[in-house]
Amino acid sequence: MSERRHALILPELGLAGVAITASAWLSEVGTRVYEGDRLLEVSAGEVIIDLPSPATGVLVEQHVGEDDELHLGQVLGLIEEA
Repeated sequence: MSERRHALILPELGLAGVAITASAWLSEVGTRVYEGDRLLEVSAGEVIIDLPSPATGVLVEQHVGEDDELHLGQVLGLIEEA
């Protein structure tokens, strides 16, 4: 069976004009995650938002680090399912 990857992408958060930064990864690379699990905290001003895992699998890549500025549609990490 082939493996599939799912991207964690920064969605539209309805916070126009506010800088959004990565606050903390809630799972490490190599960790099994389930669809809907809290995966990454992002902050926009005083607001903290948890981004959920888009799929069940293993977190194989983190493309951003703590305090990195994020952009709408940016790929933040990859989940691989077997």
